[in-house]
Amino acid sequence: MIGIYAHHHGSGHMHRCRAIQRELRAMGHECEILSTAGGDVTLIDDASDTPRELRSGRAMTAGGTLHYAPYGAPQIARRFAQIANWVAEHQPDAFYVDVSNEIAAFVRLMGVPVVVHAMPGARGDAPHQLAYAQADAIVAAWPDWVPVPDHLQAHADRLHAVGGISRLTPRKSVERNPNHVVVMAGLGGSTWSPEDWDAVQRACPEYRFTFLGGDNHVDDPTELLQSAGIAVTAGGQNSVADLAATDTPAVILPQPRPFAEQKLGALALDGLATVRNAFPAPDEWPELLRQRDTDWGRWQTEGAARRAAEVIAAVAENPGQPATCVITLADANRKDHLTHQVNLMPMGVDHVTVALADAEVLTKAVPKSHVVEGPRNLAAARNLGAQVAIERGAEVLVFLDADCLASDALVPRYVSALSQRPDAVVAGPVTYMRQGEMRVTDPDPHPARPNPTPGELVDADNYNLFWSLSFALTATTWERIERDFGGFDPGYEGYGGEDTDFARELQRHGIPLVWVGGAHAFHQWHPVSSPPWEHIEDIVANANRFHAKWGSFPMEGWLEAFEAEGGVVKQDAPARYILRNYELHHPRGK
Repeated sequence: MIGIYAHHHGSGHMHRCRAIQRELRAMGHECEILSTAGGDVTLIDDASDTPRELRSGRAMTAGGTLHYAPYGAPQIARRFAQIANWVAEHQPDAFYVDVSNEIAAFVRLMGVPVVVHAMPGARGDAPHQLAYAQADAIVAAWPDWVPVPDHLQAHADRLHAVGGISRLTPRKSVERNPNHVVVMAGLGGSTWSPEDWDAVQRACPEYRFTFLGGDNHVDDPTELLQSAGIAVTAGGQNSVADLAATDTPAVILPQPRPFAEQKLGALALDGLATVRNAFPAPDEWPELLRQRDTDWGRWQTEGAARRAAEVIAAVAENPGQPATCVITLADANRKDHLTHQVNLMPMGVDHVTVALADAEVLTKAVPKSHVVEGPRNLAAARNLGAQVAIERGAEVLVFLDADCLASDALVPRYVSALSQRPDAVVAGPVTYMRQGEMRVTDPDPHPARPNPTPGELVDADNYNLFWSLSFALTATTWERIERDFGGFDPGYEGYGGEDTDFARELQRHGIPLVWVGGAHAFHQWHPVSSPPWEHIEDIVANANRFHAKWGSFPMEGWLEAFEAEGGVVKQDAPARYILRNYELHHPRGK
């Protein structure tokens, strides 16, 4: 069973849902529409007649988190009870919402995978963003060449532009009357008046006008549209789709709607129809009605309802996300930071800690993590962590430094990126926090690393920017890495160089490195020395090993700082760095 919610304002939502329902049923799915406007399950109306003070400001919007939640409206509770009872009885595999942010959130809270319908307009507000973020998929009834709107950029990985969805089936061999104008206002209402059209008709006496709207409607306008020389309509999604399905030349007059839906949606119609944001003066209409050029095939209406049904069916058949495990390395020195990481980790994510030392201490500190005793060698410890995670069933591996906290978006962004680029290693931005800070919001990423917009994926052109602080890959890619070059190279001892070596191996073996917008990690403060004199021996040894392998030095900023203060000297032939009485200038541990 698949559930569908159809909004009851206007007729377009129901028409669209019926078209999708037919396709789902043709694919073998049981499917019922819940709606106040004549669905298979009739819901009571939620219109409120409560006192104004109970349905204004915070009372209406729950402090800006919802669109419609007034106090003192018991019919809303009864309406939600109807939906809850239907869900409890049918246990749907998925639920398509067209449209209501409150219904989408409510059904999702009952543990049902949700697909939401994306509407045009300015919808960056919190309620819309909540619905989009919670959805397993988002259906947009516009063609795939339309640029992703700003409010959907962060959710583009789950956005499916299926084309305009029309309920109409065009007939063959219908001849158009060039002097017949069909005017459709739609049930949503219009700003034009009978007096406006009286003036237009006086200015265009050679045309015959048919007016549809309000009480004057036809169940199926296919023949009227196909026989008309031109149509004049509002800018609703269904009206546009019907024009495209019947290939009818049109003048489109976007009407005032919430979130500037029609006006902003009409921006995509340039070259497909004539759009006017205000009702034209009578003397403009003779020229407007002569404009018949159109290219409605670009609106991709053919098969659009089927494509929407396939998106919904795919969610019903395979909801959820791959098993994911976060892997980190730690010892007792990082115990507090590790506990913060584990306790702030999103629910439903496995966690493995490879103890570089002090396994018993860490096991007590982070009982929610699976702690395994490992080698002190960082490269070998990462390789062990991957092995343990895969043995525990992980399909996605997220490597996160023990000092780092995961934002709520980190795991979902990585999982989404890997669903699109399963052959890649993906990495997100890292924000360094100040002393005393503890947060996983308001990122301010380190400027030396890429920071794409949320949801954007950018192929790396400089693998040297790879950072082992935060990255992810599929278990399948890790297994390929093990076959190709063994994972992180344990020949690097102690601190430094092994992650840059790993990135070079990725590049040499043709494994893409992809920067993921919005996959933010937050690095907790701890004292640092720059350059890190306490690690100078490891850094010099690892830098020389790296140069012998790759012909260049990593960590050059530190090496140059050591050299400037007399800690090392650079030798040209063979190229290498040599320790030089550094303890006289910088005693170990300073």
